[in-house]
Amino acid sequence: MGRTLPTITQTLHAEEADWRHFRRALRREDQEAFDALWRHARRHAAPAAMASRALPLEAALMAMLVGLARQALDLERRVAELESHGGLAL
Repeated sequence: MGRTLPTITQTLHAEEADWRHFRRALRREDQEAFDALWRHARRHAAPAAMASRALPLEAALMAMLVGLARQALDLERRVAELESHGGLAL
């Protein structure tokens, strides 16, 4: 019988667990940022699975970048909206 490969979700959890000592060494506010990055990776697990990368961390990092870019775009849109309504002057 063939060996079953782990799912991307299992792989991401294992990768995150491998970084637990690094996380523990971070300051609390940096731990929160670290956790947010992994939330982005888990949120984009399906696209990461479609990437079929040899190194799962590559897909996780790209998912983290997508999540951060989305946050930045959302904030830029919000600032532009506030500026257009006179609610924020820069």
